[in-house]
Amino acid sequence: MTTRTLFRSLLIPTTLALGCLHTEVPAVPLYPNSDSTRLPPAQVADLTGPIGKIDEREVGSLGGRFDLLPGCHVVELDRQSDNSNYSLTGGIYLTGSFPATTYALRMQAGARYFIQRQLVTQGIGPTMRVVLSAREEAPGGAVTDLEPAKTVDDLKACKAWATTLGH
Repeated sequence: MTTRTLFRSLLIPTTLALGCLHTEVPAVPLYPNSDSTRLPPAQVADLTGPIGKIDEREVGSLGGRFDLLPGCHVVELDRQSDNSNYSLTGGIYLTGSFPATTYALRMQAGARYFIQRQLVTQGIGPTMRVVLSAREEAPGGAVTDLEPAKTVDDLKACKAWATTLGH
């Protein structure tokens, strides 16, 4: 076997393997001194989703993944529809804004939080519905489904929980 043949036989599988690697978008750290000191994943909570505000801070233009300190965080979903709201199968284009949705998340260090908003075409004609899902993946592997905050009491309960942690 020549060197060229050997090189080709190694190049193709290597290229295919590298193409299959999933690269995650780096999280934007939203905690004090994050510009000088980046905390390790075991010390922060990782949040991913269509986020508009976190603790009343506008973050919609910063991307969709954030590192936060453990504790209660009030997360408001971005209300604007983006350019991916066109359905080829149904010939539907959605414009406008989504309903206000707020989560009061009791975040743990080392946990990951995922919020998704999917548009589902249903029935006959131009009908779509918004399907929200959110989950927590704890450091030990346990998965918990999360619900949006429904009342001001949900927000207060989250804040009270955070004070028991010393936050």
